[in-house]
Amino acid sequence: MSTGLSNPSIILKGQKQSGEIVVVDDYREAYWWLRDNTPEDSRIMAWWDYGYQITAIANRTTIADGNTWNHEHIALLGKILTTDEEEGYEIARHLADYVLVWGGGG
Repeated sequence: MSTGLSNPSIILKGQKQSGEIVVVDDYREAYWWLRDNTPEDSRIMAWWDYGYQITAIANRTTIADGNTWNHEHIALLGKILTTDEEEGYEIARHLADYVLVWGGGG
């Protein structure tokens, strides 16, 4: 476990029950999509963990990243991403042009 945590990557390798190795490239693909399909001055909202990656790989401005010290700003971002859609939209539309949300399998 420590090796995986000390070598973070946006491209992951997994193994199916059949033993087949698969490459999960969703993060890089999403960042490249933002880079290639949004205006250069776009503001991207995502949970703060992804801010640096959006800036570096997609070359877009983010609403928050790992260096956002304003606790009220982070709290507002959290509210937008966890409240009901209508309320979240009413707040987010003043801050961002695009929202990046990751969904996991199950």
